[in-house]
This record gives sequence, structure tokens and C-alpha cells, in this order.
Amino acid sequence: MSEPLNRIDDAAGLESRHADDQRPYQIAYDILRQHIVGKQLPPGLVLLESRIAELMDISRAPVRRALELLHRDGFVRRFEGRGYLVGADDPTQTPLRIDLREAGFTAPAGMSESIGLFTWERIYREVETAVGRTIPFGTYRVIEAAITARFGVSRTVAREVLSRLRDRGLIQKNRWSTWLAGPLTAQTVDECFAIRILLEPQALQEAARSCSPTELAVMHERLTAAVASGTPSRGDIDRLEDDLHRSLMRMSSNQRMLNVIEESQMPMVINQLFDEHFGPADHRVMLSEHRMVIEHLRLGNAAVAATALAAHLDAARRRTKARLKVLAVIPSPETAPFLERIH
Repeated sequence: MSEPLNRIDDAAGLESRHADDQRPYQIAYDILRQHIVGKQLPPGLVLLESRIAELMDISRAPVRRALELLHRDGFVRRFEGRGYLVGADDPTQTPLRIDLREAGFTAPAGMSESIGLFTWERIYREVETAVGRTIPFGTYRVIEAAITARFGVSRTVAREVLSRLRDRGLIQKNRWSTWLAGPLTAQTVDECFAIRILLEPQALQEAARSCSPTELAVMHERLTAAVASGTPSRGDIDRLEDDLHRSLMRMSSNQRMLNVIEESQMPMVINQLFDEHFGPADHRVMLSEHRMVIEHLRLGNAAVAATALAAHLDAARRRTKARLKVLAVIPSPETAPFLERIH
């Protein structure tokens, strides 16, 4: 039995931290279970970890744990494809691949805030954003004690955030156990894109086997709308980048490869900063490259789509390096109190 949603455990020490760690997946479990028991989600519906996390506005880890428990308790089942199916075993049932919202899923308002109050997730995004906005401008020390003071969290929580930033490739620890962020240089961009050009096309071909025509159609519609608008917003561009370089990648079953890809996507922050400082760039070429990849996938040409993706990444490498060079001439931004510039 999962704990009540309104329970707040104020106990100090390990027991409290353990309770905090449990709460996110328990809340996710309760919400998904209620949707299944209440028949708000149809039998056979494919549940994907990444989409549930997106709609709940939380990280994938608690969703993954919630799905494992739902499987253990018989509410969902595994199948040959990616993710889980709603309902008990029924070999005659065809997997239903429609968007969760269309199927009837709704996440309670304020859910991410209620979860975030008790976990490292409450502060991770702000720290990640602060680090990402500074690394193109130099090398910074990330001060653990300043994070605990700034957010009023324990050192354990601060260290969890720092460890996850290291997993993303945003920071590293030197031989003196100092956390360092940056610098993001042209060489770093080249190295990251070299990895992406090798791995993302492979992941895309694997993902093509699990991606539904509906999902591809939605992505294509978003691209078409962006092209028609002439000047898509930064938010629209970020969503399109996420469609191709994250959502599709996550459909690959090779988690180790996906982790390396995610770490190597760190230079994408350069394009976001460029738009912030100089206004929206002309994204028409990039959008046409994206659309070519999606259109080949829709035609069932996964190998050709992978080739188109490799070409897009090589072009993106050149664009990113050019934008980094322009960013180098502007003054360094104001930094968060937990970041100290070294050089």
C-alpha cells in the first residue's frame, strides 16, 4: 500500500531522506493505478516511461519504478515492444499506440511541485540551467555548500544534484575533489558531435522499430507548423529538437548508448544562448534537415533516415561552432551564487 499523498515526513537523518526518495514513485504509482482501475486508460495501451514523465513533469526514474511496481501488482504487462501494456496478459490483444492524453491520461495540477518539495528534483533544473548558461564563457567552480545554503537542502541532496550533472557531462570533479563546470570550447563541440554522429543514427534505426506512425505524424505536423510560422519561438525549436534528438532516441533499447548520447548533447545549450542574446536565428535550414529525417522514417526508410540524421548533425556541428565563436565576444553573464569563475 502506498503512503497517502498528503503525508509530510519531517524526521531528520537517513530515514527521512529514504522516505523522500520513495515519495515520487509512490505518487506516480498511485496516479497511474487510479487511471487503470478507473478504466480511464484502455486495455492494451502502450505506456512509455518518457511520455509519462513528460506529462507528470518529473524525471524518468520515479516513473520507471512506478511501472515496475504496477507490473509486479498485475496492472500492466510487458510485451515484445518497448514499454508496458495496460491490463493483464492477453496474447490476442494488439498494442494500442496512441498518445496518453488522447487515451484519457491527466496529471494532477501542481504534481511536480508536490513531488519536488521532497527530492533533489526540486532544485536540479535551476542548477542545471545556471551551469549551462555559464560554461560557454569560461571555467567555474561549483560550490556544494552554497547550493545547500541557496536552496535550504541537505548536503546529500546537493551531492545528488552534482552527481547527476556529472552524468550529463556538464560538470566534473578534479583530483582535489573540486566540482568544475566548463569551459565549453570548440574542441568540446567537435568531440561531442563526433560521438553523436556515430551513435545517434544507430539509435535512430533501433528506435524506428518502436516508433508508431501516429507519433511520427505528430512530429511532422509540428515541423510543418514551425516552417509555416516563419519565425518559430525558442520553445517551439526546443520541442522540435527534443522530438528528433531525445524522444526518438529514447525508443532505442540500448540504455548505455542513450546515456552516452545524452551526455554528448550538452553543446545544444549554445544554440539556446545564441537566440537569447541575438534574437531568433534563421532555423529554416535546420527545420528542413529535421523534416527530411522524419519523412524518411514515415516512409519506412530507417537506414536513409539515419544517413540524413548524420548529415544534419555534421551541419549542426558547424553551426554550433560558429555561434560559440560569436558568443565569445559578449560579456560573461551574471552567475548564480553557487558558481565561482576561475578563468
